[in-house]
Amino acid sequence: MKFAIKDHQVLVDDQPATILSGAIHYFRTCPEQWRDRLLKLKNCGFNTVETYLAWHLHEQKEGVFNFSGRLDFVRFVEEAGALGLYVIVRPGPYICSECDLGGLPGWLLGKPGIRLRCNNEVFLDYVRKFFERALPLLVPLQCTHNGPVIAMQVENEYGSYGADKAYLQRLVDFMHACRIDVQLFTSDGSTESCLKTGTLPNLPATINYRNDPRPNMKALDACDTGYKNAHVTMELWVGKAWHWGSRLQHHEGASVALDIQDILEDGGSVNCYMFHGGTNFGFSSGANFINNTYCPLLTSYEVDAILDEAGNPTEKYYAIQQVVEKYRPGSTAPVKPALSRAYEPVCCTEYVALRDALDELSTPVMLPLPEPMEHFGQSFGFIHYSTTVEPFHSGTWEFQNMRDRALVMINGNPIATVYRNDINRKVPMNITCEHSRLDILVENMGRVNYGMFMESEKRGMSGFYRDGDWQQLNDWTIRPLPLDDLSKLKFQSGFVTTAQPGFYQAALQILEEPRDAFLRFPEGLRGYVWVNGFNIGRYWTIGPQRTLYIPAPLLKSGNNEIVVFELHGLRSPQLEFASQRILDPMGIMPLNR
Repeated sequence: MKFAIKDHQVLVDDQPATILSGAIHYFRTCPEQWRDRLLKLKNCGFNTVETYLAWHLHEQKEGVFNFSGRLDFVRFVEEAGALGLYVIVRPGPYICSECDLGGLPGWLLGKPGIRLRCNNEVFLDYVRKFFERALPLLVPLQCTHNGPVIAMQVENEYGSYGADKAYLQRLVDFMHACRIDVQLFTSDGSTESCLKTGTLPNLPATINYRNDPRPNMKALDACDTGYKNAHVTMELWVGKAWHWGSRLQHHEGASVALDIQDILEDGGSVNCYMFHGGTNFGFSSGANFINNTYCPLLTSYEVDAILDEAGNPTEKYYAIQQVVEKYRPGSTAPVKPALSRAYEPVCCTEYVALRDALDELSTPVMLPLPEPMEHFGQSFGFIHYSTTVEPFHSGTWEFQNMRDRALVMINGNPIATVYRNDINRKVPMNITCEHSRLDILVENMGRVNYGMFMESEKRGMSGFYRDGDWQQLNDWTIRPLPLDDLSKLKFQSGFVTTAQPGFYQAALQILEEPRDAFLRFPEGLRGYVWVNGFNIGRYWTIGPQRTLYIPAPLLKSGNNEIVVFELHGLRSPQLEFASQRILDPMGIMPLNR
């Protein structure tokens, strides 16, 4: 099979064609659920699926690559091909996608001399190493080898970030060196500035926008990028990113269906972002910087997509399906919702304080001054700092370069919580005992994933000094806490009421075949939950998300272990479940038509 974008047309085997695609990210869904989501895409009348490659997950530790399980994109592509779908792959290296650092590994920020997303040899050397491990896996799956992969994207919305054409060409050269020979393309906003700076004259340009395709296509036509571009929308934004502490916004299905109708009427091609968003499992979610405010993303990456977080069709799905059937008769089919269950409540019956578990979770490093987690090659989780303080240290103290949220404790007792958005980030300390222990636990809540702020997104802190005389504290014991393995925790029986951070354990007995479930947020303030050793993500009682999704493949018949890491202590041992996700009320997004 041949696929090309040339002479203002999308061509399959040299014949004009329409690509109707939806974004589904393999890394945000369990592998056992890939076929279900892909089949729902196909039954909506779509013929293509699009996915990014998530470098930040494939290489969480420098030089250690993981392409298995949830990160087995080869299997994902093969599943799509088995259903008769085409595949578009966007390997980055930068993908945005509201991921931590836009999908770049956090440990990159600890490399001397590095500058992100430009013709910087330090950065490009790591990109090349990743491409050389990941891209050859896709070579036999290209349409030029009778596989389903028809095209790959170079970088992502680069015109919104920089204008380094030499960098873009280096990425093309890397891809060709890895034997990628399918159609390459770029993807940018539809403004002249984005298209002029983010494109290459030898590659087709595609555009990204929300609402009203016609003026956006006219803008693409009016901008001479050096290529005879076709009308391809690589991201039609059907929803909107959701942040902690913000009101949810809903993009109505009728509006999205009208956009798709306009594109099909025009003879164009489109990729809907997102068709199925899934979940930001673990610590993988990123953050935006909006109006000078840090805005971390929810654990749910439903983002008002066409399928909800659990893969159920929304009203948007049916509105789009009706339009697609009109233009592609016989391409749609009925779909069924996912099976779910609200399990009976369980109680946390075991506990261990973080303070007592540090030796099981991390190896200490002694340094004269604090260093951020990237200094230790750490990308995700927490980092713990401790030192000794005396009564003469009493006073008001401040952080140097603290991101994102710090819990300050004296002899195990919390005295302050400081968040990077706080106007007052000073910490009053009243030390009454000699040789007191100061503990500071800093959480990475997600590195900013877009814009010039990315290079300053190191996590942890680089100093703690007294307000007024700038005296620093020295002699720190530092413990990186990626929390990627809790198996060594030594739980004690009983439920403990405390304000300290700690781990609580409960057991969920399932006697039948497991179904999807949603865990209502525990009665604490904020923390993380593991189910059978898998981190299902962060909860935070400020909303607007009120439940954590537990996919059925994470559960098993028999005993299921649930571990809650609560930063401020649980008020109740009881954990409750729901059969569907619970969100705060949504607002309706204004249209740009």
